[in-house]
Amino acid sequence: MSVWLLIGCFFILMLVRIGLPFGVKTQGKAVQSVALTFRERMLMHRFNMYTLGILLLLSAIGGWFSTPVEIAFILLALAIVNLPMSYHFTLEGVACNNVTFRKWNEFKSVHVRGSRITLMPRNGFAPQRLFVSIARQEEVMPLFQRFLPLSEEVLPPWYKRLQTPSWLRKRLPAILLGTLLLMGTLFIMSACGEGPDPSGLTTANQKNLTGVSANGTPMTQADLDKAKTSEPFAYNLALMVDENRLGINYTWTLVTGYLVMFMQAGFALVETGLCRAKNAGHTMAMNFMVYGLGMLGYFIAGFAFQFGGIGLVGVPNLGGLGALTNELSVNIGGHNWGLIGYKGFFLSDGTYDVGVAVMFLFQMVFMDTTATIPTGAMAERWKWSAFCVYALFVSTLVYPVFGNWAWGGGWLSQLGNIGLGKGYIDFAGSGVVHAVGGWCALAGAIVIGPRLGKFNRDGSANTIPGHNMVLALTGCFILAFGWFGFNPGSTLGAAANGNLRIGLVAVDTMLAGAFGSIASMIYTWVTGAKKPDIGMMGNGLLAGLVAITAPSGYVSPLAACIIGAVAGVNVVFFAGVIEKVFKIDDPVGAIAVHGVNGCWGQLSVGLFADGLANYGGLQVKGLFFGDPGQLVAQIIGAVVCFVYVFGISWIFFTLYKRFFALRVSAETELQGLDIPEMGSLGYNPDAEFYTPDGTPDISLAGGVGGSE
Repeated sequence: MSVWLLIGCFFILMLVRIGLPFGVKTQGKAVQSVALTFRERMLMHRFNMYTLGILLLLSAIGGWFSTPVEIAFILLALAIVNLPMSYHFTLEGVACNNVTFRKWNEFKSVHVRGSRITLMPRNGFAPQRLFVSIARQEEVMPLFQRFLPLSEEVLPPWYKRLQTPSWLRKRLPAILLGTLLLMGTLFIMSACGEGPDPSGLTTANQKNLTGVSANGTPMTQADLDKAKTSEPFAYNLALMVDENRLGINYTWTLVTGYLVMFMQAGFALVETGLCRAKNAGHTMAMNFMVYGLGMLGYFIAGFAFQFGGIGLVGVPNLGGLGALTNELSVNIGGHNWGLIGYKGFFLSDGTYDVGVAVMFLFQMVFMDTTATIPTGAMAERWKWSAFCVYALFVSTLVYPVFGNWAWGGGWLSQLGNIGLGKGYIDFAGSGVVHAVGGWCALAGAIVIGPRLGKFNRDGSANTIPGHNMVLALTGCFILAFGWFGFNPGSTLGAAANGNLRIGLVAVDTMLAGAFGSIASMIYTWVTGAKKPDIGMMGNGLLAGLVAITAPSGYVSPLAACIIGAVAGVNVVFFAGVIEKVFKIDDPVGAIAVHGVNGCWGQLSVGLFADGLANYGGLQVKGLFFGDPGQLVAQIIGAVVCFVYVFGISWIFFTLYKRFFALRVSAETELQGLDIPEMGSLGYNPDAEFYTPDGTPDISLAGGVGGSE
């Protein structure tokens, strides 16, 4: 349905270039009208035709439409191009059909280059591009030159004109209104896409039990067929068994998802406490709004990109998720290597389903964890508008694409096809969630630059302490609590398929966090200032939790202690390297916590996985237990994660900085971002004491009372 909606919008946009139902009116006395030739009309519609070509290419790859339908689209587009178009010249200006009318006094000259006629704008106006074939310019150009002089001036490139986009500011309300109307229409229409089981009454099925194991041996279809004929009661009972199994798994996944959602409060407190009081409101607001903005982007497109084809692999714990079956892939060596999903936009197109809803909620809060990590690394100088655009960017393109490769049935998860262990394994997201957020934060911190006063002229760093360590450590406790949803919840179930291992996953999680904080405390105690660093104790806890996230489902408690302790040392050491060697300002240590230790967690799967966990037949062994191929798969996953995430994030932040404004002004940064960016303080001054008649009571205000 979403693809048909896209095609419909495309043809509507083509028609809008021809005429509007309530179009603009020309002004002034008519001079002459000039009808466009087919070639000129084709030039006017060139970007529409390019877009149609891309859609047809994607259709050929994804099998969206049959050949007759594709031919019909081409013929319809050519028919629209063939509709009449004319330039109407008046004494006041020039119009193109009833779509646009521009006054002559908005322009200073006319420039000709090939078939393109550019009306050069005065300050505060946009240029107007028209097309007249070279053969007809001798006939048409005098009409332009009657009102505007011919000029050799060339229009600056579009990216330079964006530096002073006064024309864009004038049209911004209309653009925003049109965008909101389009999104509203898509949202309303998407609700019509009924899925396999929106009622929750038919998801349970005896066939779901094939591939599910209670003792490590999966049930087969032959077992079910035998029971259906020889033991009908047992066969019918199997339906109730599956209903109960799915009910347990759905409940477990949802409740752990709620815990992960609450981690947002922990991130908010940690980042706010580690920043200065003058930016507390801005920092807290970023952590609050990244939840809603990130959810919006993930709902629109992120979920479809990440899990649009997961049903091809299957998620037995949630009933298979057979509604999600569209994955763009390439066939190499007889294997289909998944690149990106494309089903589930707006949770429509046949994905209105109870199992898909559970998956969406759980994965959305994971995405939001990723999205909030760069808010700490870029805190205290990030412009609010830039942050809002970033939240949509990370939730639609950064996290979902790598998430598809690792968790959505994509190519990294399929590396086992070429003998690399079981493929790239990331149980709960050291890579997919934390390393993605950390490397995105690294790119953002590099592009935005350090805070004012962070580095001296000689390159030495100054400490800018956070304003409230109580908030920071309270946030760490909340995050540690939420991690019991993060890691054990990643089984996506608590019944069958080896899911009873959730207790071990939880113990691994808490041990790694504890050993991370202890290692950080000892490291800071015996080095540097010879004092245990409060902030680093908190970051050590988080580092241990980040590192154990990927291997938590596959390692022993003793291995979890080792992984956590290494992470605790990593976070202190690499935080110093990032600041002192690379001169990168990270106010909360997000890059060292999530980027470095997310990578360590990815690699630790390939080292410490012991092969004893059995999730429906999936058993993973690392290098220390006899499978070096698994370590190779983990190294590939870690490298790909860094290259893709850092690369696309650096490009995004660099382009945004170039064309718009990524960072607040120096005056705003020195004053604090709360009032200039948000309009209110995170900490308001205490109110004055007052009496009902409005006369201040000096004794209540702390002064010495009178003798009366």
